[in-house]
Amino acid sequence: MSKIVKINKPIILKFEDKEINLPEDIKLNIEKFWNNAVKENPSLYNGKEFAVETVSETEECIKMTVIKSTYAHYLYDERIGIKEEKYKCYSPWGGILIITKDNYIVVGEMNENMSVPYCLQISGGGIDELDIKDGKVDIISNIKRELKEELNLNLEDISYKVEFMEYPTKTRNAYGFLAVGKIPMTKDELNEHFKEYVEYLIKNNLEIEFKSLKFFEKENALEEFDKLKNPKRSYLRDLIKETIKY
Repeated sequence: MSKIVKINKPIILKFEDKEINLPEDIKLNIEKFWNNAVKENPSLYNGKEFAVETVSETEECIKMTVIKSTYAHYLYDERIGIKEEKYKCYSPWGGILIITKDNYIVVGEMNENMSVPYCLQISGGGIDELDIKDGKVDIISNIKRELKEELNLNLEDISYKVEFMEYPTKTRNAYGFLAVGKIPMTKDELNEHFKEYVEYLIKNNLEIEFKSLKFFEKENALEEFDKLKNPKRSYLRDLIKETIKY
């Protein structure tokens, strides 16, 4: 299971413009793995990825150093695993759990051509070069961009706060920065907005990341969530559990 912790101090993500230095045997294993993965899912793309190299925590803040990697490295470490700590790909990412005006928790169902088809997760994703400004990673920029790409929603229109942090576990190599936000739309309004957005993406031959949205009434969200048989991101149940306390 994923480890979700409530954030009570600032987090500083410093970017260093260098690649993770992998030994040749791991590089070869990643290449073999990636070639097979692409055969199974030709839509996969080995783009730029980032990895947390160091973490230090004081009473005042949490500091992380972020360096460059590749998506193949991340996916290999997620699915196969790398034993040596310094060669793992601890991917930093941001996301937001949305709650509608009428108190429904919203979760996205990934499209069938994504790396984990039909997986349930919040709107979010790995950082991009666009999120790096003045030598630091801007996690709000990351969340804002992903929310616009996936749901065509503007973060400025949402009352939100980055509330939780996901720490890596044996089954998931990620540092997640997780916001919770309430949108000025009901469940039905958001669902209609999303369907119109999907139609726009199809019409313009653009990538569709979420095939549908799942809505869980806040008071019985965990019960309804557990009924679904989809693959689920390991952080998601704990995030919902923490969120419904408020």
